[in-house]
Amino acid sequence: MPLVTLLSNIITTIFLLVVLSYYVLIFIKARKHKAEKKFNSITVLVPAHNEERYIGACIKSIKNAEFNGTKKIIVINDGSTDKTEEEIKNEMDNLVTLINTSHKGKANAINKALKYVKSEIVVIVDADSTIDRYALAELAKTMSSGRFAAATGVVKVKNRKLFFGMWLHIEQTYNSLMRSVFSKINANIVTPGPLSIYRKSDLRDVGGFSDKGFSEDVDIAVRLIRKGHKIGFNEKAVAETNMPSTFKGFFKQRSRFAKGWINIFKKHLQINTSVIDVYSLPLALFTYIQAVIMGIITIYNILSGYFIYFYSKGMYLNIQVIMYFIDWLSIVGAIKWILSIIHGTTPLTFITAISLIIFLLSYPLYLVAIIKLDKKIDIWHFIPLFFMFPFWLLVMIIYIISLPESLKSKQYNIWEKSE
Repeated sequence: MPLVTLLSNIITTIFLLVVLSYYVLIFIKARKHKAEKKFNSITVLVPAHNEERYIGACIKSIKNAEFNGTKKIIVINDGSTDKTEEEIKNEMDNLVTLINTSHKGKANAINKALKYVKSEIVVIVDADSTIDRYALAELAKTMSSGRFAAATGVVKVKNRKLFFGMWLHIEQTYNSLMRSVFSKINANIVTPGPLSIYRKSDLRDVGGFSDKGFSEDVDIAVRLIRKGHKIGFNEKAVAETNMPSTFKGFFKQRSRFAKGWINIFKKHLQINTSVIDVYSLPLALFTYIQAVIMGIITIYNILSGYFIYFYSKGMYLNIQVIMYFIDWLSIVGAIKWILSIIHGTTPLTFITAISLIIFLLSYPLYLVAIIKLDKKIDIWHFIPLFFMFPFWLLVMIIYIISLPESLKSKQYNIWEKSE
């Protein structure tokens, strides 16, 4: 058996086990935790760098969020060169405090603000995001059980009707579903920037946020869990974040994500018996490796098919070529493949059967996430679901391009706007 085929078969088989594990977690009943205390105060930190477009709406949403107690908002202007500071000052009142810092990055900005926090619990909200009216109250309710060092909620995409936003919203909704099911076994290793809450004492116990890497939201969750803490989830706490809407912005963002994950693997992968060491972190590593290997194989298959069946015959661009790429890049190809199995034109081998099961189990997870968290399905869901493969392929390509990051010894989190 050729090496490429062997690798593809191994990855496909492992992927089936991964998808099945998701269904097991979905059907596990989440434990209900009784409230043990009431928090009388809460502090919201908003780190910002060149966020003049969004910072005003962000602060307004936090002001409007309900909380039965004292609320404090600390906005950290991390060396912005645009009108971010001016927009913050427009929202200044007795709730809002402004801290100006030189451009040292998000982690350092948060750590500096933590020194001024008096409340027991602290929420972090990205400056390009807005939070739901009940987000603070719901997250505080989750933390009130005393069992969690941190918790997060649902992240959606605010500008989801723009080109990249459609796909990114599906991805964020799906990720929120995964965080909710992973939290059932304390396997969630992401406390996302748009909305997360922490116990201040536990943050200080692990030394605050690290600036050694782009994925500070993963790093802090892993370090908290390694200290024996639990990460909670509340699906009634919702944030909406603005995502890149241009190719350049998307590429910069995903490159940062990919490089951040490489740093997490180098820093945190270890042999241990905790759930994150036998499940979450190996799963994240497998996802990255799968994207790289399957991305290379898929690109090769698409291009080789085009050159063999069309280019070599002088057919560069016609209706047949267009249909060929539509089959590859949309759900149409998958449906035709399933029909060919049913009709017997495609042999039902062991690996074909596994691939078929994976497809039939994977796509419904997106629908579950949409129905559970969005409560509706509209055209802005349908379009990306129909053309999901190009998004996956682009992410795979970025993962491949980002591989040289693994050769670097250090990675510092000095943020830049994606667009």
